[in-house]
Amino acid sequence: MTGPQLLALDFDGVICDTVHEGCRSAWQVCRDFVTLNGDAPPPELAAVFVRLRPVLEHGWEFPVLVLAILDGIPEATIWDTFQTSCRQRILDKYRVTPKEFAARFDAARDRTIARSLDDWLAGQGLYPGMAEQLHAIQQSGLRMYVVTTKEGRFAHKLLETNGVQLPATRVWGKERARPKPELLRSLAKDERVAYRDIWFVEDRLKTLHAVAQEADLAEVGLFLALWGYIMPTDPDEAAQDPRITPLALDQFCRGFAAWGSMR
Repeated sequence: MTGPQLLALDFDGVICDTVHEGCRSAWQVCRDFVTLNGDAPPPELAAVFVRLRPVLEHGWEFPVLVLAILDGIPEATIWDTFQTSCRQRILDKYRVTPKEFAARFDAARDRTIARSLDDWLAGQGLYPGMAEQLHAIQQSGLRMYVVTTKEGRFAHKLLETNGVQLPATRVWGKERARPKPELLRSLAKDERVAYRDIWFVEDRLKTLHAVAQEADLAEVGLFLALWGYIMPTDPDEAAQDPRITPLALDQFCRGFAAWGSMR
């Protein structure tokens, strides 16, 4: 298998494991709505949050999930209905908008960073072997971009503090406010690369399906990061989709020849 000319990577759940920091920051946001003690959630709540992390699709939803857990909504209900009725139920109850949650979530992170960068970095980090593989990709001369729904400056800071010197102009975050199919089109145009020469690694199967449904993106290589925040049914579903190649972390870190046949 030959490699791509341009590699696009999601961040949370692909490059970096951020679930514990996300839970901690969300907990701090929720103190504005309910009475909570301390800067970090109790271990039992954090454990539930980690299990349920795959239901989240956007950063602003992190505090929503914490409030859903605090409200005693059963885990099975959250698994089945978070993106439909459960999420809206919390927004309605606490009279808050996604935009407000997003601003509070970013502000909580900014406060922690201003107080202590080490505190913010605690509990999050690049997946094993990731930094070394990203270095190898950069040294090969391959063009690499991060495309994420996370605030780009936070993703860039995490890369930088883990020794990955990717220019900020190659970290495309939620500030671009466009769906990932559109970002892939922009990458192809800006870098003058054919779609067949772009590979995209993402842990959100729904996002990969959204790309696969676009006729003009039919030749983009699509890979599901099995080490990320995936739903329990995602591996089997991806294995049945000829457009998507399931990818394990050890495959990713061994280089493109180990990524398997694109179907």
